[in-house]
Amino acid sequence: MNAPSSSPRHDYVVLGGGTAGCVLAARLSERASDRVLLIEAGMDTPPGSVPADILDVYPLSYANPAYRWALKGHARLASDSPERPLYHARVMGGGSSIMGMIMLRGTPTDYDGWADAGAAGWAWEDVLPWFRSLENDLDFDGPMHGSSGPTEIRRHDPARWPPVPKAVAEHLGSRGVPFVADMNADFRDGLGSLPIAGTTRRRATAATAYLTPEVRSRPNLEIVSGSTAEALLWEDGRVVGARVATPAGPREFRAREVIVSMGALLTPHFLLGQGIGDPDSLRDWGIAVRAPLRGVGRNLQNHAALTLAMHIKRAGVQRRPERNHNNAMLRFSSGEPGCGPCDMALGIGSRASWHSIAARVAHLSPIVMAPASRGRVSLRPSGTTDAPPLVEYNLLGDARDERRLSASVGLVAELADMLQSRSLVGRPVPMSRVANAARFAQRTVSNRIATAVLGFVMDAAPRVGEAMVGALGEQGMSWNDLVADPAARDAFVRSNLTPLAHHAGTCRMGSAEDRDAVVDSSGRVHGVPGLRVADASIMPTVPRGNTNLPVLMVAEKLADAIRRASA
Repeated sequence: MNAPSSSPRHDYVVLGGGTAGCVLAARLSERASDRVLLIEAGMDTPPGSVPADILDVYPLSYANPAYRWALKGHARLASDSPERPLYHARVMGGGSSIMGMIMLRGTPTDYDGWADAGAAGWAWEDVLPWFRSLENDLDFDGPMHGSSGPTEIRRHDPARWPPVPKAVAEHLGSRGVPFVADMNADFRDGLGSLPIAGTTRRRATAATAYLTPEVRSRPNLEIVSGSTAEALLWEDGRVVGARVATPAGPREFRAREVIVSMGALLTPHFLLGQGIGDPDSLRDWGIAVRAPLRGVGRNLQNHAALTLAMHIKRAGVQRRPERNHNNAMLRFSSGEPGCGPCDMALGIGSRASWHSIAARVAHLSPIVMAPASRGRVSLRPSGTTDAPPLVEYNLLGDARDERRLSASVGLVAELADMLQSRSLVGRPVPMSRVANAARFAQRTVSNRIATAVLGFVMDAAPRVGEAMVGALGEQGMSWNDLVADPAARDAFVRSNLTPLAHHAGTCRMGSAEDRDAVVDSSGRVHGVPGLRVADASIMPTVPRGNTNLPVLMVAEKLADAIRRASA
């Protein structure tokens, strides 16, 4: 950890060292005259000291609670769904250090929609140059790709896919479904090879890609980890810095601009605590109104998913390559009115976690990639900002999302029947009791031994394997019930849909005349001089893809806008 300077004056204070924060710190400190301070609540991961589970090409860090905030959320509303743990990173590099490393851009439709919604300068033709500049694509070149950016991107060779995704590819190909080799340039419906962050030897995080030894050695960049932003500093209606709880005690850092980059759940929670939000709600919570922006915390979006699991028989177990995560994804269009092309996806996995049991569990996961539903991040009823945010995804708030998930079960049934006919898997299980497997998530010696033994048993006695996977299923509901009975299918969707870790939209971009917009197209908070937001919360809609790559693009583009504004 770099020690804070004796002088608290900075040009930019970046609150949050996640995916976007690392980019901002690196790019804004390129100009030697600008002093930049990066604050991260979690641990730092400097070169030479990056934990092995973060560097691993399989996302082992996903299961490490040391890298996560203790947040919970409701898949629907607080009134009709339980509160369950969420994955929200608390480590340098943010989600790029713990998530599945999938690097999808989304589709041109997403970004043209941003521009149509009032985010001027964010159409596809505007953002493509930034996608190209940040990447070093190891598989493709040409006008759609870059080869000199800090972030390596590769794809699993389909010739080396495990048996389950290979069989799915063959089956879909026989039905005329195209193979999409490059899902970041070819935006058709089809089965694609997923792009991954990093090489075959290590993960590429925002911290390793952007906070290199050269960047960290800059005298105008300070990095303080293990520190939490407590409040903004104000003078005459302008933000002039932040109060931060550091390992050395509370500190106040003054700055020309403060950039909040805490992610789409914690950024709105922090702003609400500072009096920036819907004035009626703030008054109800007993918080003085600094800036009446009713959009703060609203427009929460995420990708909703279901999981249908199957025991993988010996012939279908993934052998080589051993250190990979998901290989393939089917992108398809539902035809649901108003939802556009490529609005759905089917994740195809043959390894659910790091251990031997999970290597014998396949999953087919329907995902709503263009959600119509909108949720909310707010303060708890008590109004205290010390409590974690109240997160209500409201994933079925729009009936189209429920219909799309329910209809996707038919596709899963077709593929599951095919896999069973090839003796690769056992009977499908509507997955609901995930907690039954959670005890094996942590990488301990006892878990390694136990899962290795049970994995051997699952191979030797397939009925035992089916029973173990069956224990993850919805009690009292068989696969046949789910396929044959629309009411049972709808009930399963309502009780078992899961939000992915693709939070977005809670401080969305838009014009000052848009009453629900929070920031302008350069991330400046409307009506609050000296304050910007730069993370997934400013996205008007969540892209049709995992959010890590779009967040890198957003941060690169905003960093350029900030530099230009101060030139």
